[in-house]
Amino acid sequence: MAIAATSTLLSLDRFAQLMGINPAHFNQATLGTDVMPVGQNACSDLWFQSSWFYADHVGREDVAREIARAEEDLARELGWWPAPCWTSQDVRQFPKHYRPDVYRLGGLDVRQQRVGMKAAWGKIISPGRRLPTAIGGPSTTGPAGSLLEYVDLDGDGVAETARVTQTTTVTDTRELKVYFDGHSGSPEWEIRPARTKTITGGAFIATFWAWQFIDPDTWNALSTTTNATAIDASEAGNLVTDVDVYQITNDATQVTAQFMWEPMPRTLLAGEGTLCCCGGVGCTACQLTTQDGCLHVRNALQGEVVPAPADYSATDGYWTQVAPTCVRDPDMVTIWYYSGHLSERWLAGIDDDPLDLQWAQAIAWMATARLERPFCNCGVLTALANHLQEDLARVGETSHNVDFAMLGNPFGTRRGEIMAWQKVGTVRDPVASVAVG
Repeated sequence: MAIAATSTLLSLDRFAQLMGINPAHFNQATLGTDVMPVGQNACSDLWFQSSWFYADHVGREDVAREIARAEEDLARELGWWPAPCWTSQDVRQFPKHYRPDVYRLGGLDVRQQRVGMKAAWGKIISPGRRLPTAIGGPSTTGPAGSLLEYVDLDGDGVAETARVTQTTTVTDTRELKVYFDGHSGSPEWEIRPARTKTITGGAFIATFWAWQFIDPDTWNALSTTTNATAIDASEAGNLVTDVDVYQITNDATQVTAQFMWEPMPRTLLAGEGTLCCCGGVGCTACQLTTQDGCLHVRNALQGEVVPAPADYSATDGYWTQVAPTCVRDPDMVTIWYYSGHLSERWLAGIDDDPLDLQWAQAIAWMATARLERPFCNCGVLTALANHLQEDLARVGETSHNVDFAMLGNPFGTRRGEIMAWQKVGTVRDPVASVAVG
């Protein structure tokens, strides 16, 4: 699994699949001398973690940074993330009364309902925070219920498959993820995508390619030869011996709304504790009054949420409304939530990856278009990269029949960026489609 210091929705290995890159070579790997060998054809260049390992080629970390930038650009134009993710500490101004000279009391509107507010992102799935729960640490030394094995499933004498087995009471394979050992389930250390995931008889079994389990320290090892060489994924010493299995869920028991009030001088108070709990003599200056609470969703697609002061009861398992610390409306609210687009195949339980194919393609196109270093010496792959990187706004020997509206898009004028923008256009207006010449 190609890892990156940058967390992305589109995994690096899925990027390689979409671009038609050899998955082993993308991970700087071969399997012995006969399986996935280097140098057998023009498309067998190795990829390295950082571009400084091979200055003439782009590195995986370069790709990851451009993927992350493309994902954020898409999200800003769509108004929602192309795949679900958690937003932490989204600080929003609390909606004010239309009359600037009026204080609204209790956070209620004219219908006596709580005032709603717009979150930064739409397609909200649920209020909450990311919760990684450790399930086990499979190892090559066992035991059987928590085991990492490198096995030969196709009978060619090479252990091409990494198989993870972990006993669990979890019943949804989409919640269970495998990580490199010792990183507390941090997203950038997830090993993805899995080839298969099943839960049978209380045992979670996931299979991957062996080259996805190359020890990251091996990738980052300094070269001792003239040219950086391939890592043999059939050698046990190049592979990790321990991994972690985590259940990743949304935790709505933690604070998902925090209210903030500015302090008021005593001379402006209508009565001690009426508009604000503290002000004037004896109160700390330049410090906000805060109160914890929870959220509920009013309009999931548009990202409208409703915060409420509340206390969580672990005994009862729910939030109970309480009176606001300050009677007047808060000045700001910090919110936490889980949002983004979910693919139909993920919702149907067919795919483990919730990132829809159309958005995965758009991200890959845009990221490739923005890479400044060449891919590799493979003619077909280089031609594809050059095709996506071509600037359609340039005037030269080749002319392009491109709608000027396309050239004015916020992503850029390279072909891959325009193709991604067209994907956005099909969501905003499913009928409209402008061809790129």
